[in-house]
Amino acid sequence: MEFSTFLRDLIKKRGYSYRKLGSLSGVNHTYISKICGGMSGTPSPEILRKLSGPLCIPYEELLKAAGYLLSEKQVTYAAGTEEKILLRVARLSPEGKDRLTEFLDFLEDWEKKQRRMKRSAGRRQGNN
Repeated sequence: MEFSTFLRDLIKKRGYSYRKLGSLSGVNHTYISKICGGMSGTPSPEILRKLSGPLCIPYEELLKAAGYLLSEKQVTYAAGTEEKILLRVARLSPEGKDRLTEFLDFLEDWEKKQRRMKRSAGRRQGNN
C-alpha cells in the first residue's frame, strides 16, 4: 500500500480533517494534504513523529509504513550489515542522530589519516 493511502486512511479513521490534524500535530495542513494526495514525497521521520501522537499510532509503525524501517519478516531476509545499521539509526532520537553524525565525521577523518600514513610509509619503503 502506498504511504499516501495509508496516511489518508488513518486520518479518516480518526475522523480528522487535514486542518484538524495539522493543528494537533504542528504540521502544516497543506503539507498533510499533499502527502495524502501523493503530491509530496515520503515525509521525514521528524514529521512522522509529530503525526504519530494525534493519529494514535506507534511512531515505529509509521516509520515502517513510510519505508524507513523494515518489518520483522523483511529483517529476516536483510542479511547485510548496512540494512542492520539503517534500522538502528532510524530508531535514534534526533539528538542521538546528531551525536552519530559527529562520530561518523570523526571516523571519516581518522580513516583519511590512516590512508595517508600508509601511503607515506609505502613511499618511504620504496625509497630505501
